[in-house]
Amino acid sequence: AIAPDDVIVEAQYTGMGPENTSFFQALNFSTKIAKGDIEIVSNVQLIHVGDKVGQSEATLLQLLNVKPFAYGLVVENIYDNGAVFAPEILDITDDQLMSKFQLGLSNVAAAS
Repeated sequence: AIAPDDVIVEAQYTGMGPENTSFFQALNFSTKIAKGDIEIVSNVQLIHVGDKVGQSEATLLQLLNVKPFAYGLVVENIYDNGAVFAPEILDITDDQLMSKFQLGLSNVAAAS
């Protein structure tokens, strides 16, 4: 996967035992053992925008329970009955919705 954003792992207490220090060292993390567990002593930019996310980086983020990326859909166009619309057409405010609703109510009241 290609990283859509930079990922910075902040200095923190990891709760992982000292048997994992080599894993952190392989990724150039400055660590120390505190109270029998690994502590990351400084912030590290693990992944840059556009870089391929490797297995080691993904595993480390998973171990630290860091979920830096969000995935979703980006609407580029809307197709409806042969017509194509820009996605901005869906940007309707509450005020616009209320004014259209009130206009419809007044039309119904005028017709009866």
